[in-house]
Amino acid sequence: MRFVTLPLSFVLFLLASISSSFAQETVFPGGSGVGLVPPAGMAVSSSFSGFEDAAKGTSIVVTELPVEAYAPIAAKFNPEGLRETGIEAAAPPEDWPVEGAVVSKLIRGSQVAAGIKYRKWIVLVGAKSTTAMVTVQIPEGVQGGLSDADVEKALHTIAVRTPPGLEEQIAALPFKVTDQAGFRPVRVIAGATYLLTEGPNDVATNSLQPVVVIASNLNTAPEPSARMDFAKQAFASLTGIKDVRSDNETSSEADGAEWVEIDGSAKDAASGDGLYVAQIARFETSRYVRAILIVRDSEKDKYSERFRKLAKSMTIN
Repeated sequence: MRFVTLPLSFVLFLLASISSSFAQETVFPGGSGVGLVPPAGMAVSSSFSGFEDAAKGTSIVVTELPVEAYAPIAAKFNPEGLRETGIEAAAPPEDWPVEGAVVSKLIRGSQVAAGIKYRKWIVLVGAKSTTAMVTVQIPEGVQGGLSDADVEKALHTIAVRTPPGLEEQIAALPFKVTDQAGFRPVRVIAGATYLLTEGPNDVATNSLQPVVVIASNLNTAPEPSARMDFAKQAFASLTGIKDVRSDNETSSEADGAEWVEIDGSAKDAASGDGLYVAQIARFETSRYVRAILIVRDSEKDKYSERFRKLAKSMTIN
């Protein structure tokens, strides 16, 4: 799930006499625990945790994950493993120094998406407090785009700090949930995705606890005529589950937005347990946010209405 951050205005130059000092500041987007000195022309994004030059299609995405995520990601952090995701690595990973990290690696490569070829750099960071990925993506052929030297200069400035508290990370999200309906906040990922659950474990394995995922978009919302198809495709492609089936699909308008609701069944990809799955998406003119519930099918009645209450309280900043 690609799936922002507290809307900020990143000023690269105020006066010629102080521009150099601004250019040397490490910026931690959206309250992230990982930051860097952004290249000239790139500002903090209002759509994801990171930086972007929207006019040139260039982005630097900062994704933070739990500490324990490092080992399984590192096992796939090689040309063969990345090829499974559509990324062609130019060479095996190399050690890459990162301030505050225990271990960090860089891979350079490329990827074709939506018919466009992108140059890519990915730095995988393992620190005592977090696992992080810093991904740079630049479309080929853009005039005045960043050079390889520009990118690698910025990547040499990556730094890890003591992560902010969960409340601060939630406050930096580009959406609000005014009623958590009794679910417990667990984690914010990439400044764009918010995880909640109920029960003692932060990581819910084998469907032992309900999982609620709230994710905002990286791109412009689809046109009204395409929203239902978009929501159906998103519902069918949820990760970690299989044999997804939609039983109900509805659309309604309220609170200045279109709400598309889909629910149905699936199986846990690891355990094979039967699941109830629901998705509620709020679409506005140019933005959307969606909430997903995944729970054992035997617990549908316990959680479905609570989830709907939570989802209907979503607003977009």
